[in-house]
Amino acid sequence: MSYSFLSAEQSKRSIDVTSIENALVDMLVRAEDSDLAELGMHKGRMQLVEGADQARVLANLGKLTAEVELGGSAANALRAMALVGAEVSYSSCVGKDQYGDSFSARLEQLSIRNRLAVVTGTTGTCLVVVTPDGERTLNTHLGACRSYHRGFVPEQDIKNSKIFFTTGYVWDTPEQVDAVEHALTVAHKNNVRIALDVADPFVVSRSKERFQELFRSCVSLVFANAQEAEMLVGCTGQKAALKLGETVELAVVKDGAQGAWICNRGEALHIPTRKVNVVDTTGAGDLFAGGFLLGLVKGKSLKTCGELGTLLASDTVTHMGVRLSGGIEQQARQLLV
Repeated sequence: MSYSFLSAEQSKRSIDVTSIENALVDMLVRAEDSDLAELGMHKGRMQLVEGADQARVLANLGKLTAEVELGGSAANALRAMALVGAEVSYSSCVGKDQYGDSFSARLEQLSIRNRLAVVTGTTGTCLVVVTPDGERTLNTHLGACRSYHRGFVPEQDIKNSKIFFTTGYVWDTPEQVDAVEHALTVAHKNNVRIALDVADPFVVSRSKERFQELFRSCVSLVFANAQEAEMLVGCTGQKAALKLGETVELAVVKDGAQGAWICNRGEALHIPTRKVNVVDTTGAGDLFAGGFLLGLVKGKSLKTCGELGTLLASDTVTHMGVRLSGGIEQQARQLLV
């Protein structure tokens, strides 16, 4: 597939990707299926919980030990891009607490432009319970993320970007929705490419009609997994990519072990997965999106974009949490040559 996502003018811009999303601190726990019932969690699903509910679940972990790491879908994607020197910017809200300080410090460490707003309240957390089959189940407390409003939108960064990237998770409170819709308007008016990761079946159930409107009006690239795609267009795999491609310029359907389908101009390209030992699927879709976006801003073919996404996604699932192996940067750079 011969295709260029960016115009010559867009390619010259100083920031590769600017993103707005929910800043969360991930708390990763290994557990058995039986532990999920005791914690009141439903396997394979993400559910939003209030602060008191999250505190109760965390207090009931008992013998289970949590590992803590920077989280949030878009932050994971940008981390992958920054690994090989991409210029990326991240905006969200954190609280005036230890987790907020840690999140800010981690962005700096990862060379991600820090456009966080710090507000009164607690930083959002995501309890990620990983069962022996590698499946992850999530309890998300958005906390300070819900205080994000249009005054926090990094307009200048968006204007200077090749791509504005966000995910369905921010379509939550009225102020968050207003902020991200404003950011989309800024991007569209300034000829910035817009990419959206649908993010979760839960999100589709709430915002399906709005997403479909955005696909027709301003979104150039959409990422969806098999379940999300089926909810959006009634089918999966290649058929879903082609169906989404009827309203969006570039559609990517991620289908786990079945690989991914990329559709552009009525043509579908299959990217097979890599066979690895799966430990934890947390963040696999995020890392795929990061690798794919990295390929686009570097002007690579859709095949190379898909291979970059698959490389990073298949590596992170071999670790607990969203982590990458020491040699992965060099492998990614080789694909970018």
